[in-house]
Amino acid sequence: MTTTKSNIAIYYVMLLSVTATWGMDPIINKYFYKWFSPSMLATVCTFASAVLFIILSARKLKNLNIDYLKIAVPISTLNALACLSQRIGLQYTTPSSYSFLEKMSVAVVPFALFFMTGKKPSLMRIFAAIICLVGCFIFSGASFASMNFGIGEILCALAGIIGGICISATGVYVKKLDIMLYITIYMTMYFLTSLALTVGLNAITSPVTGEPLERIRFTPDAGLVTLLVLFGLFTVGICWLMRTEAVKHISPAKVVILSPVSAIVTGVVSCALGIDKLSIRFAVGALLILSAVVISGLEGNIALKNRKK
Repeated sequence: MTTTKSNIAIYYVMLLSVTATWGMDPIINKYFYKWFSPSMLATVCTFASAVLFIILSARKLKNLNIDYLKIAVPISTLNALACLSQRIGLQYTTPSSYSFLEKMSVAVVPFALFFMTGKKPSLMRIFAAIICLVGCFIFSGASFASMNFGIGEILCALAGIIGGICISATGVYVKKLDIMLYITIYMTMYFLTSLALTVGLNAITSPVTGEPLERIRFTPDAGLVTLLVLFGLFTVGICWLMRTEAVKHISPAKVVILSPVSAIVTGVVSCALGIDKLSIRFAVGALLILSAVVISGLEGNIALKNRKK
C-alpha cells in the first residue's frame, strides 16, 4: 500500500493515541500493584494479548518463516525486557520518573540507527541527545558527581535505552513483515519472558533480607482479573499493534520525538492526584527533555528541506 500524506497523518494520530494512553499506564499500574506483583501483572496482560493475536492471525500462521524468527524474536525479547524493567522499576520510583526516564530513548535512537544503517547522526541530534540525558538526570534527582540513582530509576533508565534500540530495529527491519504475525510473535515472547521473570524473581532470594526479590502476588478476584485483562488487551495488545504499524511507516527518529507526550500526561495526572509534587527539579528536567524533542523535530524539518533542494 502506497504511503500517502493522509496515511501518514493517520499513523501520527495512532502514535499520539498510544503515547497519551501510555501516559496513564504508570498511574493505573500503581493501582493494580495493590493486588498483583509487577511481573505477574505483565504476565496476565501479555497472556491475554498473545491469545487475542493468535486467534486474529490464525489463518496467517502458515506464512511464518525464518525471517520472522530472526527479526521478531530478538526485538520482541528485548522489548519485553525493557517493558518488564519499567514495570518492576515503577514500584521503587514515582510515575513521573518512570515515564520521563523512558525518554532516554530519544538519546539512543540516532546512535542505534547509525550502527544499523551507517547513517551518521547530525550535530543537532547529538546536541539534543545530550540535553535529553541531562534533563533525565535532573528530573530524577540524580547527581552527576555521585550518580546516586535508586534501583527504580536505574531500571526505568535501562528500559529507555533498550527501548530506543528496539524502536530503531523495528523501523529498520520490520517493514517487510506482516504486522499481525510480527505482533503475535512479539506478544508470545513478551508473555514467555514475563512468566519466566515472575517465576525467577520469586525463586531468587535477596542475600540481605532473605526474601524473594519479588514475591508472586495474584488476587483471584473475578472482577479484578477481568479489569486487568481488559486493561492489558488495550494498553499492551492494541497499543503495541498501533505503535508498531506506525513505526513501519514513520522514521524511528521521528517516532521517538512524540514519546514525551506520555510523560506530559503522566506528570500532569500524577501531580493532580498528589502522587508527585511540582518542583523546580521537575520543571527544569521536563523543560530540558522537551527542548531536546523540539531540537530533534527542527533537525528533521531541516533535513527534509535539504533533500527537496
